[in-house]
Parts: sequence; C-alpha cells; structure tokens
Amino acid sequence: MAHYENQSRNTYENILYMKPMIQELGSKNDSGVRKPWILITSASHMYRSVKIFEKQGIAVIPMLVDYQTGSRLRWGRFDLEDGVQNWNKLMHEFIGLSAYWITGKI
Repeated sequence: MAHYENQSRNTYENILYMKPMIQELGSKNDSGVRKPWILITSASHMYRSVKIFEKQGIAVIPMLVDYQTGSRLRWGRFDLEDGVQNWNKLMHEFIGLSAYWITGKI
C-alpha cells in the first residue's frame, strides 16, 4: 500500500508531515524493531533525505531514481551549458546540506 504526502514545500516539511502517518501505521514490528520505509527520491538528493529521516528516528530503505548521468562519455566535446547545470546541482545539494546541518535538521 502506498502513502503520499502532498502539502510539503521541502524535504524537511515532507518528513514532519509524514511522521504522524508513519506513527499511526506503526513504525515498529511486534518485537520492537523499527520497520524501514521505502524512501523514493532523486539520486542526487538521497543523502540529505536519508539523513533527515534518520534525525527524526525513521528507518528508511533508499530507492534512488532520476540518475542524471550520461550514457556515454563525450571526450571530444566541451559543453559549457552542461557544465553550468552540473555545478548548479552540486551547489544546490551542498547549500541544502549546509543549511540543514546549521539548523540542526540533520
């Protein structure tokens, strides 16, 4: 059975809105061990997402999607636009991790 949360604006809010649902559905098995939940998000965003869930005490199994790698290397071609987009993605995650770490969310 799938459960979705559609009111959050960011990963941290997503976890805060999901936590009551997870607790209601049961976050531990009969022997008291935490049941893991499947966490589906883009590969580039997974590390931060897992850390936020762990900080909230929710066990997850990462399911990575949306890999953003090429199917072949283009040794003879330089593309400034692709390079800028890759740096943008890297900085987005770096700033997000830094901000979440500074605010104690991870």
